[in-house]
Amino acid sequence: MLTINKREIMEQTGFTESVAGRIVREAKQIMVNDGYSFYANKRLNRVPVEVVNKMLAIELQGSEGYIGNVQAERKSMGVQN
Repeated sequence: MLTINKREIMEQTGFTESVAGRIVREAKQIMVNDGYSFYANKRLNRVPVEVVNKMLAIELQGSEGYIGNVQAERKSMGVQN
C-alpha cells in the first residue's frame, strides 16, 4: 500500500505545514468512517495516498516502506539480512 505523510504532501504541493497536517487529519477521518479504526490513532501520521489523491483531485506520489512493509524499511536503513 502506498502511503503519504505531511512532509511529503508539503514537498509535492507546496502547501504549508498546517494545511498538509489538516489534509492528513481529514484523510484519517475518512479512513475511520470507512471502518478502519486503526487510523483513529493520534500518533499515526501516514495515510493511503489514494485517499489524499481523491480528496485533492491531483496525483501525488506515495512511498512504500512504512506501513506493513518492514523489508523495504530495513533496506532503506541499510540493514543486511
